[in-house]
Amino acid sequence: MSCSLDNSKIAPVLLDNEINCGFYYMKSTSRSVTLIKRWIEGWARFPGENEQVVLSKIKSELVGEVGVRMEALETEFVSGFCDFQKRFDKVCTMHANCCLGLENKVFDLNNIAAGWKNYTSLVPEQRKEASISATPPSMCRKSMGWS
Repeated sequence: MSCSLDNSKIAPVLLDNEINCGFYYMKSTSRSVTLIKRWIEGWARFPGENEQVVLSKIKSELVGEVGVRMEALETEFVSGFCDFQKRFDKVCTMHANCCLGLENKVFDLNNIAAGWKNYTSLVPEQRKEASISATPPSMCRKSMGWS
């Protein structure tokens, strides 16, 4: 299971730190099916907790008992609002984490999509020379009290 993170600086020690399961990738295998089943069962073990908290509480069990491997998605390529990477030539997915309010997420994602549209309208030679980059998520940062 590859998971997004809120902070890329913790990537080497994923099991010892909080993960963000708002964006993840898994190859379909018997182990990944067991992981999903155990994750769902975890909600009964930890009533009132959301899916991210439940996964954080059972991730060591999943690694030890099921043999699941957990790793961080590279924030250089899978960026997020917590650990923002603005290089359109590198980032292939943007995770709207660290944001309160759907309106704030939509506003900031629309700005990023507009920049992406400008970037992809250029021919490859122009892209190398252009200084087009993603607009930082201002509304989301403000919603978190970061601006």
